[in-house]
Amino acid sequence: MSGEMMRQGIFRTFWRSLVLPVALVILLTGSVRAAENDVIVFAAASTTDVVSALAKEFEKRTGFTVIPSFAGSGTLARQISEGAPADIMISANMEWLNYLDQAGFLGAESLAKIASNNLVLVVPEGTPFPDPFELEKLPSILGQGRLAIGNPAHVPAGNYAKAALQSLNLWDQLESRLVLLPNVRAVLALVERGEVPFAIIYETDMRLGKNISLATVFPADSYPPISYGMAKIKDNDDHSTNLFYDFVLSPDGQEIFRQFGFIGGGN
Repeated sequence: MSGEMMRQGIFRTFWRSLVLPVALVILLTGSVRAAENDVIVFAAASTTDVVSALAKEFEKRTGFTVIPSFAGSGTLARQISEGAPADIMISANMEWLNYLDQAGFLGAESLAKIASNNLVLVVPEGTPFPDPFELEKLPSILGQGRLAIGNPAHVPAGNYAKAALQSLNLWDQLESRLVLLPNVRAVLALVERGEVPFAIIYETDMRLGKNISLATVFPADSYPPISYGMAKIKDNDDHSTNLFYDFVLSPDGQEIFRQFGFIGGGN
């Protein structure tokens, strides 16, 4: 083994045994530590429930442990580029995976589309709103209120929301009234608590939300297709990682996505 390979191995083992910062959402404390065959999955916040279900079913079938870390896709991509020890990344868009691929961080030919989603406008439960809701009237309906979205700088849901608002000629009118949040689950939490009158989230998050109502679904042609992607991180090609990667793409894995309201993806 070369000195460089040994150094990388020591570095990876060191990361696996650390109590990582909350930003990574990998709490490897006490007896809960990442073993050599555990699969560390960095996944978009909007996939929290489905990836947790995939991990549970995979562990039941194989005995291998999956350790998920959930955050905004851009945040996770930057952490990987800085050396965080992920085996697999699941992103809410393909752009962040392409970024990692071009920078040489992904395993060869491992980039795959796995699911898709829709974009919706929601309100706190009990909030009156016009039915049917005309999106072009959103600025006047919002008044001095605030609209919560993911931060377009690093949150795919925010990118899709910005694209939809720009397509509908609403971005310039609403930009000063936006609340930009670090991931789509933070957006969901804010509207669930009634702290904003409107929010733009994924349809799958709306289905899991509490105390919210659907105002309207954004037209599919107002934003780019919402494509969730997955890839293996370069040099993390052990047996358990390959098994989980294949399970996500399998008919059983795709069925779990559909159970959580995602539209089937696959390559």
